[in-house]
Amino acid sequence: MEYTSATFWLCLLPALVVLLAGDRVLREREGARDLFHRIMMLVVSVMLISLSGWVTLGIFAAVSMAAYGLCHWGLRCGRRGRRVMLWFTIPLLLLPLLYYKYGYFIGVNVFREQWDTLKDLVIPLGISFYTFQIIGFCIDTLTKEDQGQMPGLLDYLNFCAFFPRFVAGPIERRAELLPQMQRMELAFTAENVNIGLRYIILGLFFKMALADNLAYAFWDKFTWGNAWMVWCNNLLFTFRIYFDFAGYALSAYGLAKCMGITLRMNFMSPYTAANVRDFWRRWHTSLTSWFTEYIYFPMGGSRTKRWALNMIIVFLISGLWHGAAWNFVIWGGLAGVALVIHRWFRNHGWQMWAPLGWMLTFGMTVLTWMFFYDTDPELLSKHLQSIFSVDAYSIKYFIVACSWKFRALHAACIIPMLLLSFAVLLGEYWSQKKSENPYHLLLHPYACGVEVFLTILLQSGATNQFIYAAF
Repeated sequence: MEYTSATFWLCLLPALVVLLAGDRVLREREGARDLFHRIMMLVVSVMLISLSGWVTLGIFAAVSMAAYGLCHWGLRCGRRGRRVMLWFTIPLLLLPLLYYKYGYFIGVNVFREQWDTLKDLVIPLGISFYTFQIIGFCIDTLTKEDQGQMPGLLDYLNFCAFFPRFVAGPIERRAELLPQMQRMELAFTAENVNIGLRYIILGLFFKMALADNLAYAFWDKFTWGNAWMVWCNNLLFTFRIYFDFAGYALSAYGLAKCMGITLRMNFMSPYTAANVRDFWRRWHTSLTSWFTEYIYFPMGGSRTKRWALNMIIVFLISGLWHGAAWNFVIWGGLAGVALVIHRWFRNHGWQMWAPLGWMLTFGMTVLTWMFFYDTDPELLSKHLQSIFSVDAYSIKYFIVACSWKFRALHAACIIPMLLLSFAVLLGEYWSQKKSENPYHLLLHPYACGVEVFLTILLQSGATNQFIYAAF
């Protein structure tokens, strides 16, 4: 279910035509019209999910229906019984995720067994995102009095399967998305479509013009010991993962907005943050808030003396959520340690000058992303040695890096891509200063016209899957 693929749009557009035609026929019959909207939305979502394979659809159906049945059963119990049911439900819902995503990792690191049958398993699309959303639904339903009623099956399935957010989030909460599914009045108004299309244009520009070209500029192989090459790769990946993931999130937001549904804004210009705390408030906001509410707060949050340990544990889990490898765990641990250090200084009254804070935050981000893309421990070790070796910064290595990169990219597209990336960040920065929406200036009609032109002009022709679709 790729927004950049023709198959997705060729399947979606006819379905929307049917939806609009039915809406027009049933315009005078309000009850039938609302039911038609809800049924058609589920049909469209299931159809698009099935494009990814019947295994993906089957696992999603099993997880979502198991959660629905167990929550129904749990609500018949008392408060104590609900909590017992929750302790049973959460591990059960995690089983498919553990099998497909972590089976081989657990076999090697826990049981010291090479489970080769699990090594090359293809992770079902969206499993990390919908599993966490469904677990959040179960926790809210069984522990919160104001949300302790089960919705109808149709509304619940729309909440779980809503196609714009299925592949890579955002991870929505019951209180925010479910009411919109229950009163689903698909409003294809001129205002909604106008706003939604702008977000889709911006999202596709991020993905097709920026992220895919930055992926093309990335070095797969280079000589050891050249720190310039390592830093260049880190910077390229830093921009690529943001424009790739934010491109999906903005497109998802726009698709939902066209239909009158409001999703959580999953990114809020994180690379303009002046400190690490602000960065994590803006990066993948739905996952950050999920970990905060369902793991960090139950552990005691900031109210206990072990708040630093709580914070690091949460980020270690977050790192493991991103992938079944130790490099992801290290990446999460480094992020947690950085946040602990920032909070310690803040608690002692230290406040850094904003421009210097931005440089340190951005520099740390560029460095730590290396632990995200380097999945080979040996290669990661060599890259780290290069970065912290004075000899690796010699003029000779700089000349080698420049000559190799320019020769490999034919027209030296790395320079315009990096300049365009920084220009986008500057636009986000000014938008953040002028309004609450960090993409305000980039959504202007004239800006959208330029983005359409650049997307067509700079389209790489490569079919790069959204990075977070693999999670």
